[in-house]
Parts: sequence; C-alpha cells; structure tokens
Amino acid sequence: MRDLSALQAQFGAGLDAPVCAADALEIFLGEPEQVRKRLEIYRGNTAANAAKAIRAAYPVVEKIVGVEFFAGLTREYRSRFPSNSGDLNEYGESFAAFLAGFAPAKEMPYLADVARLEWQVHLAHYAADPAPFDPARLASVPPERQLQLRPWLHPACHVLHSIHPIARLWEVHQDAFSGEFEVDFSQGPVHALVFRPRYRVEVTRIGDAEAAFLAAALAGGTLETALAAAQSHSASFDLGRALGEWVESSVIVDLKLNGG
Repeated sequence: MRDLSALQAQFGAGLDAPVCAADALEIFLGEPEQVRKRLEIYRGNTAANAAKAIRAAYPVVEKIVGVEFFAGLTREYRSRFPSNSGDLNEYGESFAAFLAGFAPAKEMPYLADVARLEWQVHLAHYAADPAPFDPARLASVPPERQLQLRPWLHPACHVLHSIHPIARLWEVHQDAFSGEFEVDFSQGPVHALVFRPRYRVEVTRIGDAEAAFLAAALAGGTLETALAAAQSHSASFDLGRALGEWVESSVIVDLKLNGG
C-alpha cells in the first residue's frame, strides 16, 4: 500500500501543476480519460478558490491594475506560490514579494507596498478582540511608575513605512470614498497605521513621531522608551493627547506594568 502522505503530495501536485500530468492520474482507479476529466474539475475548483482568496485579500490592487491584469497576476502567483495551508484566508501572504519581483508590474513601483498594506488590513479583519480597556485599574499605579507602564496595542494594529503614499492610495480606492481622486506622489516617505476601532478596519497616515512611538510599543517598550523614540523625531510630541486618541480608537487597549 502506498504511503498516505506520498499519495496526498502527489494528488496536491496534480492539482497545482500547470497541466494535468500523467503521474497525477495513475493514483486513481478507472478509465484514464474519465479520471482526467474528473481531476480537471478538482483542478478548476482549486484554481477558482485560490483566485477568490487573492481577490478578497487584495481588492485595491485589483482596482489599480484592472480585473483582467489581476486575473493574470493570480494565475502567475499560484504557479509560483502554491498554498501550504488548509485555510485559504492565509493564502496570499507572499503576494507583495511576488509583485516586487514580477517584471510586468515594474511600471507601478508602488504596487508591492500597497499589497503589503492590504495584507495587514486582511489580517486585521481576523485579529482577536482584546478585553475591554479598564482605565480605573491604572489608579493603583503610583505616579513615579507610570512611565514604566507598557502600552499594549490591539492585535489588529500594524505600522508600515513606504516611500509611496500607500495610505492615500488605499483610501481613494475604497468603495465608500467620495472625495477628490487625487494622490500626491511627491509627498515623500510615509507611515501608515492599520487599526480596527470597532468592527471595520481603517488605515490612516501618521507622522514620524507617532510611528516611532507605536513601533516601540509593538516591540514591547515602556511608555518611557516609546516616548523617547517619539521625541527623537519631534520634541513637541504630546503623550497625553496621543494616548487619549489611541485609547479612544482602540489602537492602545491596555497599559500594564511588567508582570502585571
């Protein structure tokens, strides 16, 4: 009897191959032409499901390049990056890297960074909900220890840096966008914050100081180290105002002392 894992690998390779190879047919019983037709049904469904998963994760990229070009991108991506998970929500993680090295996409140098942003938006949809923030619990923290508190960010939060205006590109391609369709590519490097204040993921551009603070917090830093990182970019960074806004929008969902 053939090893089950070997049979599964052979079947999977037959589903992902550009054409239905003979060695994928030999593992089935029955008349070869009938087996081939049945396997082609599986292959078609697999390809369609993979394409749907990529479209769901990268709607902005699809709007930028158009439906036909995007369909070609998904086919090429699948030929190079077969799924290695049973959950199609996890498929597409390498799409930005694929775009960065894909010659036909070179005319849109910002496309890979837009894809990086969209993948974080995609992940944010499925991020777990943390426990509600309880500010009353902070009353027991002595003033001299408050800067030792560690800000905890919502699991949906992520900060990205790009030389392209990715936050604006994402914004103007949303279905609900109704403003002027203008993107300033001369604005220089930007930071984009992905967050989920309630049930809907949002993206906004933030400054260098805000990005430095949140990056330090994501790395496990205290308020003191995060504040120092922010003030290295802007001495006027207002910690109180920033904390108030981020707690209100569920960017920061807790403040804890080490071991707390």
